Amino acid sequence: MYEKIRSGSRRKWRFAVGAVVIAAATLTTGAASATPRPDDRVKPAILLVHGAFADGSSWNGVATRLRHDGYEVTMAAVPLRGLTYDSAYIRSVLRSMPRKTIVAGHSYGGAVITNAAAGEPKAAGLVYVAAFAPDQNETVGALDDRFGGPAKKITTPTEYPLPSGSGTAVELAIAQDKFHHYFAQDVPRNEALTMAAGQRPVAVAAFGEVSGVPAWKTLPSWYVLARDDRMIPAAGQREMARRMNATVVERWASHAITVSQPGSVAEVIETAARRTRS
Repeated sequence: MYEKIRSGSRRKWRFAVGAVVIAAATLTTGAASATPRPDDRVKPAILLVHGAFADGSSWNGVATRLRHDGYEVTMAAVPLRGLTYDSAYIRSVLRSMPRKTIVAGHSYGGAVITNAAAGEPKAAGLVYVAAFAPDQNETVGALDDRFGGPAKKITTPTEYPLPSGSGTAVELAIAQDKFHHYFAQDVPRNEALTMAAGQRPVAVAAFGEVSGVPAWKTLPSWYVLARDDRMIPAAGQREMARRMNATVVERWASHAITVSQPGSVAEVIETAARRTRS
């Protein structure tokens, strides 16, 4: 009788030890599986900044692809009232982003992100898309002149009232009959005409205000170069990309590359996101 009880106790003890070992192994396995792999880390957010003669809808195709791939996207509405004011506004948007952020700028939006992201902890990387990338003390107008851009020849000036009511200022819009040829020649004509009708004029002040210390001196940068750009000639884009030591991706596209080739642009932004993910 005693032996039977002892034998049973041993079986119970062995079972208990086995259960403890299995539980320990399960806990260990669970802990290991909880350790995030590189692909499981939280993706950075994406902030898309449009340029002059456009609005946030110019990023629609890019944003759709980024959201499909699991990125949180914000398409900011740039005031287009002057580089200082526009940069301060976009800086406030960047500070409101939920986490580290890839900041992408198209056209004049490149000058805006150059200033808005400087010294900002949430800025993880920059993507310039057929964009101005001024150095310190440069102006967008001076770069446009140097590269031979046609902005002064194809825009129409209009006065608008200042918010303070103290007077008026001047803004520029591309003449609608010139928009397709210069801005978006690889976009279907009817779509380009709609873009022209809905374009956001830019204040003349945006071309003359001096740029500050550029964010691209301290942040990793990428540049999507549009080889058939008639607004910022490709040679000028190459010069800016080279001096900022950006990773360059070239595509045969117009200035409106975010509309005509959204997949190419989204791919570069996602590359930047993967490279800067912490």
